[in-house]
Amino acid sequence: MGDVTFRKLITTHRPKNRKPEIDSPNVQILSLPDDPEQTITVVQSALGNSADLQVHRFSGFADQTACAVLYLKSFVDLEQLNKSVLLPVQQLETSPSDMQNLAKVLPYAGTQEIVSLQNIPQILVNGEVVLLVAGVKTALAIPLKKYEQRVVTEPPNEKVVRGPRDGFIESIWTNIGVLRQRIKNPDLRIDEITLGTRTSDELGIVYIEGIANRQIVEEVKRRLNRINADSLSLGSLSELIADSSWSPFPTYQSTERPDNLTSALLDGRIGIILDGNPSVIIVPTVFWDFLKSPDDYIENPYFASFIRLIRMISHLITLLLPGAYIALMTIHLEMVPQSLAILVAGARIRSPFPTVIELLFMEFTMEVLREAGLRMPGIFGQTMSIVGALVIGEAGVTAGLIEPVIVVLVAFTTLASFVVPNYNAAITIRLLRFPLILLSASLGFFGLFLGAMFYLMHLVSLRSFGVPYFAPIAPLFLKDMGDMFVRLPKWLLTSRPTYYRPEDKTNQGRNQQPGPEKEP
Repeated sequence: MGDVTFRKLITTHRPKNRKPEIDSPNVQILSLPDDPEQTITVVQSALGNSADLQVHRFSGFADQTACAVLYLKSFVDLEQLNKSVLLPVQQLETSPSDMQNLAKVLPYAGTQEIVSLQNIPQILVNGEVVLLVAGVKTALAIPLKKYEQRVVTEPPNEKVVRGPRDGFIESIWTNIGVLRQRIKNPDLRIDEITLGTRTSDELGIVYIEGIANRQIVEEVKRRLNRINADSLSLGSLSELIADSSWSPFPTYQSTERPDNLTSALLDGRIGIILDGNPSVIIVPTVFWDFLKSPDDYIENPYFASFIRLIRMISHLITLLLPGAYIALMTIHLEMVPQSLAILVAGARIRSPFPTVIELLFMEFTMEVLREAGLRMPGIFGQTMSIVGALVIGEAGVTAGLIEPVIVVLVAFTTLASFVVPNYNAAITIRLLRFPLILLSASLGFFGLFLGAMFYLMHLVSLRSFGVPYFAPIAPLFLKDMGDMFVRLPKWLLTSRPTYYRPEDKTNQGRNQQPGPEKEP
C-alpha cells in the first residue's frame, strides 16, 4: 500500500509552478489512514528513507493506544519532545477521541491538526514533529524546532563611527524581532511568502501601512509571486525582481543594519527579508542612497555635509581621474604645465610600455590584490592587500616597468573607491572606470566626456519600481534637495522623500528649531 500511495502522491502533487496548491479543487487530497504504520511507510518513501528521519513508537492514553512520533533529528529539541509531548500523551487517562482535544493538552502554541497525507513530508522538513495515533484519521503537527544561530553582532561590511552595533543574522524571525524592537507600531506589516519549489524558502515583505505606497507594495508582491525557481539566494532574488537586468547599477539596496532598514521603512520604502541571509533588500532605491551613511544622521549637520561631499567627490575621482590622466598624457600633452611635463617625461624614459598599458596593469593588479584580500582569512587578507600593493608597486618602479606617478594615481583612486559606503555601488563604479580609461586613450577628453555623458544618460533612464533612479536631480524635486548633496539640520527636514511617493508625506512637525524661548 505504501509504494502505491507514494507513487500516487508524487504523480498527483509534483509542482508544475512555483509551489503546490493544496487547496486547489484540481488536486486530489489523500486522507490519512487510521493505521500509523501505513503513514510511516509512505513518509519514509517520500523522504527516501533519509538517515535523519526518526520514528518513535510508544503506547499512550488510558487504553495503551499505539502511537508514533515522526521528526528529523537535525531539527528537533529531544528534551522538549520527551518532556512536553511523549510524557503528557502517555499519562493521559482518556481515550483519543479527536486530535483537536489532544492539541489542547500539549503546551505548545501553533499545534495544528493534519488531515492530508501529502502535507506530512513538508511539515517534517519544516522542523515540526508529527504525532500519529492508531484509530484516528488525523495527526498533529507540533512546533518543536530548535534554532541554531549566531548571536547578533555588528555587520563587518557596514561599520559606523557612532550608532547601533547590532546587525541582522541568518534567521528571518530573529531579524523581524530586531526590527520590531525599533518600530513598536502596529502599522508595521509583515507579509510572508514561500518561494523555491525545492527549498521552500521563507521570505518576509516588511513595510509600514499608511506610509509605503500601496501600488509599490503590490508591485513588489507581483514580482515575487512570478518567481519560479528551485531555490533562492539573495543574489538570485535581487536579479529576478530588478528593473533593468542588463544594467550594471543595482536598482535595489542591500543592508545588514537594522537602523538602515528602519530609516528606509520610515521613508516609505519596502524591505525584503529572506530566511538564511543576513542581508535585507530595500526597494525602491535611487542612486544617491548609495552615497549616504547612518553616520550622516548622527553627526553634526556641518560635519555630515562635509563628509557627504567628500564621498561624492571620491565617487568622481574613482570614476574619472584615471581616464583624465590618460587623456592628458597621451592626447592632450599641450595642456600639461611645462614643469610637470618635464617631470613625467623624465620618469617615462625607462618605461617600455605606453602609459595606458601601465595604468591598466596596475588597476588590474589592485583588483587582484583586493579580491585576494577578501578571500584570505582574517588579518592575513588585510596584510596581503596592503603589503602586496606596496611590494608590487615598488618592484615595478625599481625595474623601470611602471611610472611612479601611476603607482600614486592608482593608490589614490583605490582609496577613493573605499569611501563609497555601499559595496554593490562601489563595485559598479570601479568596473565602469575601465571603459572610460579606454575611451580616454582613444579619443582624449572627448572620449572621457562621451563616456561620462553615457554614464549620466543611463542613470537618468533607470527606474526602481517606478521611481526615477536619478531623483531628486532628474526629475528635479527641489524640496528633497535638503538631504542630498548636504544634510540640513533635522528640524528643517519635515517631509519624507517625495520621489518615493509615500502616502503620509510628513515625518515630523514644523517650527522645531532649537534654542531658548523667545521673550514676548
